[in-house]
Amino acid sequence: MNTIMKHDRLAQDLMEQIEQIEAVDCHEHLMPEAERTSQDVDVFTLFSHYTQGDLRAAGMNESACASLQDTRLPLDYRWALFEPYWQHIRHTSYSRAALIALQKFYGHEDFTSENYQQISAAIQKANVPGLYRRILKETCRLKTALLQVPFAEVDRAYFIPVVHYPFCAQHDTWTSISHPEFMPDAAIRSIDDYLHAAWDCLVQAKNKGAVAVKMFVQPNAPPERSAAITIFRKLQDGELAVLPLENALTDYLFDQMIAYAGKLDLVVAVHTGYWKDFRQLSPLHMIPILQRHPQTRFDIYHLGFPWGRETLMLGKGFPNVWLNLCWTHIISQRFTQQAMSEALDLVPVNKIFAFGGDYGKPVEKVFGHLTMARENLALVMADRVKSGQISVSQAIRIAEMWLQGNPKDFYNLKFS
Repeated sequence: MNTIMKHDRLAQDLMEQIEQIEAVDCHEHLMPEAERTSQDVDVFTLFSHYTQGDLRAAGMNESACASLQDTRLPLDYRWALFEPYWQHIRHTSYSRAALIALQKFYGHEDFTSENYQQISAAIQKANVPGLYRRILKETCRLKTALLQVPFAEVDRAYFIPVVHYPFCAQHDTWTSISHPEFMPDAAIRSIDDYLHAAWDCLVQAKNKGAVAVKMFVQPNAPPERSAAITIFRKLQDGELAVLPLENALTDYLFDQMIAYAGKLDLVVAVHTGYWKDFRQLSPLHMIPILQRHPQTRFDIYHLGFPWGRETLMLGKGFPNVWLNLCWTHIISQRFTQQAMSEALDLVPVNKIFAFGGDYGKPVEKVFGHLTMARENLALVMADRVKSGQISVSQAIRIAEMWLQGNPKDFYNLKFS
């Protein structure tokens, strides 16, 4: 599937060397292997994550999209729903990861009316214990993967935990605040009770091996404790049913827990950019937070897509910011090539993490995404070598840093 480089011999040579680098996967949502292998799978398992967004964008309605994952329905019926839309989405970067995985693991070049049943049979046959070892270790050759989970319980043979941030959010009620999901047995009667519970949660996560906490960027006002207490009491007394989108309580707790992460030397991993109403997720909302917390380290996810250049400026301007290309190669492979090239111009090379698969059920597509990330590295580095700005050995050194060395050092990961 490396046709993207078929006319560029230098890029091909670099790709062959980059493929030998054992990468750190800097962001995943993968379920436990036992959960995946216990599920019914078929050809539509490879369309169970981001490609669903492309199907909807192409016009498939919600009911039809949900039907694709309902294995109680006949496979032929679901294929008939899917096939017309496949013709519309097959050229997207999301779909390219599926095609690469299909070729690598199941021996077909495309999804067609002639082979979807054979593909389904092959996926079912492979869906047995050892799946993660075969894909993540033997094929992808990953050193480890940072896995987002609620409470730091992961299979350490494959994963390092990144836990959910324990703070209240929009639409929370008094019930969800007084019995928080992250510590439901806590007795929450005051804002300080909530903060103590959150601190204990982060300490427990750290003790269990978590290296980071994950949050979403959002518009935030400067934290004001008195205003936060007022909102807390209104919820407590029933004067306020749910927290609105923007409120002083969330602003204050959000800020306090970033400070807690800094004290515990936990990285704050931040989703920025693309998701639903992505206007709310601009990486520029991070600037006041970065200024208030210069001792806390931040891993800015997805290069803030579509605000790539603005996010690069965060990495250039703030010593406590590192930039993560998780998800970006499969959002747009071409965008990410350009962003990687600009990153070389703008940002010190120790501040970039080149890859994070960002998948849930379709573990096979981690390989597809990683292949696209390696292609992008090869193409960008080949362009720099041709221009005389770097040597081949320097190109491979940067690729090794971006794929393995930088996340290893930043997250203090332990492997040989």
